[in-house]
Amino acid sequence: MTQRRLRITGATILLAALMLRLTPGSSPEAFIVGERGPQAVWAKASSVSAQTTLYLPLVTRDFDPSYVSPFGIVMYGAVDAPAGLNQMQAAGSRSVTTYFHWSLVEPNAPVAGTHSYDWSAFDTKVNNAAAAGMQIYVLFSGNPLWAAQYVGGPVDPNRVPDLVAFVTAMVERYDGDGLNDASGSPVVNYWSFYAEPDNGNPAYAAVGWGFWGHDGAGYAEMLSQVSPAIHSANPKAKVLIGGIAHDYFEEAGGPFVRSFLPDTLQALNTNYGGAANYIDAVAFHYYPINPGEWLTLRDKALHIQSILSQYGVGQLPLIAPEVGFWSDPALGPNETGQAQAVVQTYVRGLSVGIVQISWFLVFDDTTNTGLFRGTNLSEPKPSYFAYQTMTRELDGAQYVRNVSVSGAEGYVFRMPNGREKTVVWGNPAGAQVSFAGSCLRVADLLGSVAQILDGEAGDLDGPNGQVRIQVFANQPVYTEAC
Repeated sequence: MTQRRLRITGATILLAALMLRLTPGSSPEAFIVGERGPQAVWAKASSVSAQTTLYLPLVTRDFDPSYVSPFGIVMYGAVDAPAGLNQMQAAGSRSVTTYFHWSLVEPNAPVAGTHSYDWSAFDTKVNNAAAAGMQIYVLFSGNPLWAAQYVGGPVDPNRVPDLVAFVTAMVERYDGDGLNDASGSPVVNYWSFYAEPDNGNPAYAAVGWGFWGHDGAGYAEMLSQVSPAIHSANPKAKVLIGGIAHDYFEEAGGPFVRSFLPDTLQALNTNYGGAANYIDAVAFHYYPINPGEWLTLRDKALHIQSILSQYGVGQLPLIAPEVGFWSDPALGPNETGQAQAVVQTYVRGLSVGIVQISWFLVFDDTTNTGLFRGTNLSEPKPSYFAYQTMTRELDGAQYVRNVSVSGAEGYVFRMPNGREKTVVWGNPAGAQVSFAGSCLRVADLLGSVAQILDGEAGDLDGPNGQVRIQVFANQPVYTEAC
């Protein structure tokens, strides 16, 4: 959901500001972008007009057909050039998380069993994303008032057949099989249901949140109806729980119900023959608001995986369709800290197998989580360039293992060419990390690249068949053999 929550941890944490939005610790060192940094690609993206689609060359060397890029962006409103589509394509985003509002497509109740649909707005979203080489992750919401009391809550029992009929038509239109397709046969394969459905507070439901928090059994019943319809219409389609907030729980003064996910899984197992028959993945959101339970996206993912395992579906993929970190100094960090958090969040998520992660969002909102200042596409923040560098450095990466060095946090990935690349930073302070070989390529947060030779400048331990470098607190670098 687009609203953010913060647990109060100090006088500077502005929970009230975060809760007003109803729509979708780092050192302050200066950024230095070298000659091989991101300006060239940015210049191309920023010069594109609002009416132009930007196409970049597809690099197919060492191509792995099974690889699906995990790098996404949240665009809950329009998916087009003014909303930043071209800039995010240039930054390496390969997926978009966006809303699908039932009420916009079918605002009026069916008459005598006849449904009238207007798909034009969503057709535009999907075709724009496809033209930019991005797949769509759908957040289904927006129940029409003739079908439900709340836009994200349970449908009136008498209207469940209408929901099933609508979902069937929706999935058929975007399955790309050439039958009853949207123009151009665009494909959508990922469908999640209702915005943070673990909300249990009717006041939040009234302004757009999901409203199933105390009714996991009801949510399971809904899935038992829509999931078979989706899989029948498109066998390749994936049905997702969530994205759930699973944070800022009622016992901490928030609106979210801790037991929602277990309750849903238990009901699917008990009443409908097993959760694995109805859900293909679990989507959850992450913001660093609850360090007492999970300090990082990795920690929260492992926690959710443990819940899934308890109910026999530990093998289900995880998706994080909304993650973010603010750059408002009033909330603690700054633009430097946000840029570092982009890389840390994604790398930690990849290390536990999260298959898709979407950053919230393109433009700044009330908490400044965007990659651009305000709504100005000519003012990218350091976090935009950090995102761009990350997608370039980790394109095709597969997690291998953690770095085991005291004072450092890092993760090793196998690249499509078979070589290993390490992303590492100091945690909590700094550390020295050694790499075997006579030459080490090091790329910094914004893409400046250096080569360090064994025994020469930058190598901290002299000529000995390895290169030792200093890593600093929360400053990720990408390293690999030259």
